[in-house]
Amino acid sequence: MKLFKFLLFLLFPIICISQNKKHSSLRDALNSQEEIKWLELPCKEVTHLSKQTDNLKNLELLYITGCELKGIPSGISNLQRLTLLNLQGNNISFLGKEMQKLTQLKVLNLRNNDFEKLPEVCVQLPKLREIDLANNPKLDMKQTSEVLSQIENLDFIYLSNNELTELPEELSNISKLKELHLDNNPELNFKQAFFVLSKIQNLRILVLSNNTLTALPKNVTSLKQIEGFVLDNNPNISLKHLGNHLQSIPNVKVLLLRNNKLERLPDHLIGFSNLKLLELSNNQFSEQEKLRIKNELPKTKIIF
Repeated sequence: MKLFKFLLFLLFPIICISQNKKHSSLRDALNSQEEIKWLELPCKEVTHLSKQTDNLKNLELLYITGCELKGIPSGISNLQRLTLLNLQGNNISFLGKEMQKLTQLKVLNLRNNDFEKLPEVCVQLPKLREIDLANNPKLDMKQTSEVLSQIENLDFIYLSNNELTELPEELSNISKLKELHLDNNPELNFKQAFFVLSKIQNLRILVLSNNTLTALPKNVTSLKQIEGFVLDNNPNISLKHLGNHLQSIPNVKVLLLRNNKLERLPDHLIGFSNLKLLELSNNQFSEQEKLRIKNELPKTKIIF
């Protein structure tokens, strides 16, 4: 689930029940009396996929993870109703041109593979909105950003744990980008990164967890378009400075500070008063401090 949708769920809870049954093997799927839409394919069955695509024409969600694949399994291009393809945890370094047949694909997970360049065939996926490129530290980020900027409807990107030091200027050309994950990139020059990100007017959610942050650069206030920050697992971050920055970014309505070993928030919480949601779970607040926070932020939904 996209974090943006998850945050909306926290603010406005709804009942969400999946209509698709998950099948965990080809045999299970082919023996089913139901329409096959969701398949998590075991590694030992990957070689059988190409022979069964005629029986999987309605498949929408396909997971082939942790199988040490070096390329896309034969037959996937015949699954033209796929909306999600998860190839996480393989050894893939290229995508063939046959991928362009997946015209309904909206979500592509390439996390934890061996990409050095992002294949340009991704530009030929007209409905692609979400791509996960986390844990691909060899990626040429300039080339990758150039390709990403050509994907017309892309609005969600994972670049987590990619050993980033700077963000290429080309990233700012991804005009529809709404949510960006930059967690686990502690060597990233955040001042430079915020300069680039300030140019993406549709960016709403920025995830900066696990970055050993002590303070955000002053130019974080240039991110006027941001509505939510995720700063989990940054136990040394200065909340006083953060509160001061938030006063200059009034559009920020959601702040996540989970797992930060916090015992107390600053004495004055005026910088946090515009928040609709403040997530503080897995910290070390006393009951007295929790009560103080709730009393000082009566209009904010607070989760401990």
